[in-house]
Amino acid sequence: MALIEKIINPLSSFHHRRISRYLNELDIEKIIDIGAHKGEFLENMLKIKKVNSFYAFEPQKDIFEELNNKFVKNKKVTLFNYAMDKEVSSKKLKINKISMKSSLAEANENSLYLKFINFLSRSKSNFEDEYEVQTITVDKIFERINLQKALLKIDVEGFEMNVIKGSQIKLKEISFILLENQFGNHFKNNSFKNITKLLSDQNFKINKKFIFPTLHYQDVLFKKD
Repeated sequence: MALIEKIINPLSSFHHRRISRYLNELDIEKIIDIGAHKGEFLENMLKIKKVNSFYAFEPQKDIFEELNNKFVKNKKVTLFNYAMDKEVSSKKLKINKISMKSSLAEANENSLYLKFINFLSRSKSNFEDEYEVQTITVDKIFERINLQKALLKIDVEGFEMNVIKGSQIKLKEISFILLENQFGNHFKNNSFKNITKLLSDQNFKINKKFIFPTLHYQDVLFKKD
């Protein structure tokens, strides 16, 4: 595990517990975790007793194996080794030395934040490897599953717009969306303002913001109006 992950993980646990307490008061029965990583968000959400179904997606091969080992015996959890996108295809997943920063998105090479991350991880570039992964859409994989009273959580390092564009049918059913908003222009063609406009067109309004303890990003909860 990278040193930065050892530092971030306790803060991440605190952050997710805070979100879990808030979500516990809402009418949610299903949670879709896109960008599940090693299950940091998922293991906190499992404490919400009223939620009866969890769907977790993680495209990184080795990280998915850890995720699977951790949750495979939990009957409430269904795991998928897919990357979520606006289309069904295959794409190059760019692997960061800090696995939580791996992405399908194109990095902004001028991002001071990414340069700082590279410094901390002693990396010469944003990504140290890449390989093909299968992509699929929310609309396709949940075609026969009713998503009323569902929360869609998206944490995909600059690829959020693509995931949302692949969810246009199911957004008519989904009640809540939890979306990571990174402060700064770290990835190309990634605008939180444009994402907010697209969700507004689907009648979603910002309900709550959860700022991460290090103040470098926030999770924004949208609620169907």
